[in-house]
Amino acid sequence: MTEDRLMPDDSRSLSSDASLSSAASPAGNGGEGTVKSIFYALLFGFAFVTLLAACSLADDGGGAHLHGSELWETTAAADQLPSFLNEHTSLTKELYGQVSAHAHIMSGISCYCGCMEGTETDDPHDSLLRCYWAEHPADDGAVTWTDHSTTCGLCKKEMEEVIALSKQGKSADEIREAIDAKYKPKMPSAG
Repeated sequence: MTEDRLMPDDSRSLSSDASLSSAASPAGNGGEGTVKSIFYALLFGFAFVTLLAACSLADDGGGAHLHGSELWETTAAADQLPSFLNEHTSLTKELYGQVSAHAHIMSGISCYCGCMEGTETDDPHDSLLRCYWAEHPADDGAVTWTDHSTTCGLCKKEMEEVIALSKQGKSADEIREAIDAKYKPKMPSAG
């Protein structure tokens, strides 16, 4: 009799385990239905969240978006700076703010940071202007900005030169020549 108290009745515990698993699963298949239901609910939830995220990344009329390695943002006009500049220094904001006034000069100046050669992910830039504007003003005045120059010290230095030389009354050709002389890589002389 003491043996019965110390050792549970195997038949009683097996039958109670079977009734628990059949109660947990309506099909009586050991809980597989519940696990599948939870799995499908999680899968549906993930798909729904992914869909919402994709919709929020859709073109929202100028919001910032990646283009290769650059962040592009369209504003209604050249005097309206992109919101990605909020995360950068006041000097960077000032340089971007001067682009419209110097665009005619910048479009004829080479950038020597390497961007004019392009990369696997980015098309080559055609001038210093392209380091600030991804796309020139459209018919409605909208401008697509690029964040390329926000992290490029050489682009900023060249822009500072454009502004300073322009203030001195230098012509576009004189400014281009000065920037070429200062930033264009010197080729070793053969000899």
